[in-house]
Amino acid sequence: MFVTVIHRIHDPEGFQAAEVKALEGGLPAHVALPIHAATNDHTLGMCIWEGDSVDAVREVVEGAVGAWADNEYYEMHVDGLVPQLTSS
Repeated sequence: MFVTVIHRIHDPEGFQAAEVKALEGGLPAHVALPIHAATNDHTLGMCIWEGDSVDAVREVVEGAVGAWADNEYYEMHVDGLVPQLTSS
């Protein structure tokens, strides 16, 4: 399933540093992050994740960048995006 996350970022520098650290460390095998984007001032971000559930994505996101943003999570249907994860 695809999960859209809207990040309302209150600490852009902290968020960016945490995001880089999380991506360099590698994402857990049960999630993928095919799209991530931010405004020029990095106060608003939007990501499309893939995972088993909204809760699975929420756990990863909050653990990585939750301290620097208020995040909203929505299960979404995404046209044109091919799933990256294989079903078990």
